Amino acid sequence: KDDVPEDVKSRRLQEVIATFRNNIQLRNEEIEVGKLRLVLVEGESKRSSVGARSWGGRTDQNKRITFAAKGDIPMCWSEESIKPMLSILTQSSTDPMTRSSLMYEFVQSPKVPVQAGDYAVVQVTEARGHTLKGNLLWRASMQGFHEMSLGGGNGNSVPLFNLA
Repeated sequence: KDDVPEDVKSRRLQEVIATFRNNIQLRNEEIEVGKLRLVLVEGESKRSSVGARSWGGRTDQNKRITFAAKGDIPMCWSEESIKPMLSILTQSSTDPMTRSSLMYEFVQSPKVPVQAGDYAVVQVTEARGHTLKGNLLWRASMQGFHEMSLGGGNGNSVPLFNLA
């Protein structure tokens, strides 16, 4: 026989939910914010609006993530244009002139569209509940992302720089 009053059941359930949400929130903030994540783009976000377009997808840990899109289709750099810059930036011996020249060349490179089904690299800027928010950086491939050593063996990626 169930002799626990409904108000006690409800209060206990709310405590469990609150504890879960708070722990997930803190964990996501500690682990995710600032990281680069490989995202399988699913398409335009449900909360996207005409003045504030956003798209979303799933990270390689199956976490939901959204990112802003200027215009109807998100545009970003390609993996081919970002690879040379990343290889130079990760070398501590690179002189400032080379870095500056490479950065100028990179910024001038054309952007490519991102669509549902593409992989993209997104830098996590915010963690809210079960959803992450971030900045779209470049269209990627799973192989290319891992070849660039941006993802650790356990799925944790390493933030190399701040592009936000």
